[in-house]
Amino acid sequence: MIDAVLFDLDETLLDRTNSLKAFLRDQFARHADHLGQVRLEEWSARFLVLDRRGHVRKSVVYPAILGEFGGRAEHAGALLADYRARCARFAQPFDGMKAVLKELRARGLALGIVTNGETEFQSRHVEALELDGLIDAVLISEREGLRKPDAALFLRAAMACRTEPSRCLFVGDNPVADILGAHAVGMRTAWFRGAAEWPSDAAPNPGASIDRLSEVLSLVRFQAAQ
Repeated sequence: MIDAVLFDLDETLLDRTNSLKAFLRDQFARHADHLGQVRLEEWSARFLVLDRRGHVRKSVVYPAILGEFGGRAEHAGALLADYRARCARFAQPFDGMKAVLKELRARGLALGIVTNGETEFQSRHVEALELDGLIDAVLISEREGLRKPDAALFLRAAMACRTEPSRCLFVGDNPVADILGAHAVGMRTAWFRGAAEWPSDAAPNPGASIDRLSEVLSLVRFQAAQ
């Protein structure tokens, strides 16, 4: 029986890659004079490589990319501040996100978000996706003092949804931080794989794999019947 569905944010509810590309187009247009001899396509592609799907701090990414393209190193701070202030304005959900969440709520399920990141930055993205009123609990690593895959963070999320870990389904894109982390505390899991491959050096995928958020609905229906 499933009482709650918990989601990662980046690359699960939020289409982070396309959101970031949209922001980078806007930022490039406003700051091009400081970025060196580079075209938008080159800047954006290299930024995504250095960013490593959000795993590298932008305080590291901006100085590095400015150095590569001969931009003004002293402008890194302004670019970083701009990123923190404006990136959420370009937040794009994955297809069908809101419809899926509304249907899950209509079925009486509690919904939560468990995400790593800075509190203010991630809160802005939750707000930009207009998730208020759909989500019962939002746990952000900086605010909680814990990071996925720490078991304590998943246990806290289950408690916030007033249920047991074994009655939760966790949906996320990161094999280790999301899927293996949630599985370790007894949650059922759904790996939102996108274009990624399961890492060969990680334990096998212990749960389901999905390619679209809408698949969560049938997955919940199937697991509720077990």
